[in-house]
Amino acid sequence: MHVFLKRNAPVFYMLLTMIGLYAPWMGRGYVNLEYPFSMAARGLSDSRFADQLDVYFGVQANPLGYSFVLAVIYKIFGYHDWFWLAKLPSLCGALMILISGWVMTRDRWHGRRSLFYFWSSLIILHPMIIAYGTAATADVLPVGFLMLSLAIAYQSADNQIFNKFLAALMFGFAIIIKYNSAYFGLAFLYLAFVGGTQAKKSMMQICRDISILVIVPIIFLATYIWWSYNRYQIFVSTGLTGGKPNFLDGASWAFAFGKYLSFLGIFIGFIPILKIANEFRTFFERLKFVAFIVATLLFGWFVLYQQVMREMNFGYVFGSLNVRMLETFGLLSGVIFFLHAFKQFYNKDRLLQLLIYGLTPYLVMISASRPTQRYLIFAVPGALLLVTDSLKNFSARSRVLSVGITALGFAAVSLLGLSYLRAQGNASENMALWMKKNEVIEQSAPGAIFPHARQHFYGVEQNEIKYDVIATSFEGEKLIKERILHREPMNVLGRITRVYVLYELPKKP
Repeated sequence: MHVFLKRNAPVFYMLLTMIGLYAPWMGRGYVNLEYPFSMAARGLSDSRFADQLDVYFGVQANPLGYSFVLAVIYKIFGYHDWFWLAKLPSLCGALMILISGWVMTRDRWHGRRSLFYFWSSLIILHPMIIAYGTAATADVLPVGFLMLSLAIAYQSADNQIFNKFLAALMFGFAIIIKYNSAYFGLAFLYLAFVGGTQAKKSMMQICRDISILVIVPIIFLATYIWWSYNRYQIFVSTGLTGGKPNFLDGASWAFAFGKYLSFLGIFIGFIPILKIANEFRTFFERLKFVAFIVATLLFGWFVLYQQVMREMNFGYVFGSLNVRMLETFGLLSGVIFFLHAFKQFYNKDRLLQLLIYGLTPYLVMISASRPTQRYLIFAVPGALLLVTDSLKNFSARSRVLSVGITALGFAAVSLLGLSYLRAQGNASENMALWMKKNEVIEQSAPGAIFPHARQHFYGVEQNEIKYDVIATSFEGEKLIKERILHREPMNVLGRITRVYVLYELPKKP
């Protein structure tokens, strides 16, 4: 046991660091449609509350995998309206991402343990991972299962059939948490044909591994769809029409792909740019590289930014000029990352090829469906592994500087984002609790807190609606002429950014 702990000490250190940093943020109120996952889990764990699944199917297009896990937790601990308990599966998913990185690189980076610490630090501080790793949504948990299944399958020796089955089952479960996981299927097909660390495979071994790594997850998914349809009359998803891929709209696909490259570039920092810049030695090579940079920046600035696509934006936090600069820089970093990735692909490195076989079809498929930043959570761990692996060719000073600046930027954005989410969740929750305590919830519409605290309105018999909740600025609150019953400010890092106001509706003439 002592030898095992000593050999795996780096991953244990980073797991404890992640728990220590994430735990304080898990007690905030729900935001952005988190509550249906908890309601569905309660319905699955206790048949008396089965009708709460209707709320889930009414607002969520994801399968029930996350709620299955949460239902098991509710069965063990009993149902408690503790926010951190509903977010525990997401934290477990984030921890699995770290474990998967260790399994993949323990032998590869044996002499360079600093690379694992660099990668882990970027994962732990990453704004997307920490935001959704402390949320009750099906975003990080499937990534954890997916990455760990890839790691187990990659490291499985030819005779380790149990490990292959375990990887296949975990991949199947990742799919029924979030269907996007299936887009990594080509990576498992690659492992079935080529394998991970083992030598060349025979045709019999290839057929066997295809039946395990590919067919088993398909059977797993088909079983879930059959069960869901027979029990709830839900075939695949309630959002099938709006979320299915559309490869016929080539222009939208291309611009969505560009947007995803841009945001992926932002999410992995500027390390790819430093990496490729160090590879050009002659004046002519550097001149071509500069011309490529200028052309990419011009395209991002004048063309890509003009394409407005659903959730592929930063909101109104940074201002239009800053957003334009971020997207343009992100496109440059994303394109260079892809060029670097394909260059590594032809080096016959099996781990890097595995990651590319997963990332490429994934980015293609999500570009043809619904454009939204959070889908890139699936790409972040693998992309950062590719980027971190390239650091071994940097000087020690360059490695520390590039990772340090990137991690510092991640930490700053994460602190701002988590502070905003906590303020929003707690303000919404406090408003709903005040309405219940003062017995006005029966006469109130949820208004602006609907996406965050709708669970408090479930089962409430609405009488005549006399009150409503709006979100306004501190200055806008002063312009409200109607009677204000209650207010809940959002305090983000000491600054009031928004106020939820419960006000009396004007009486109809």
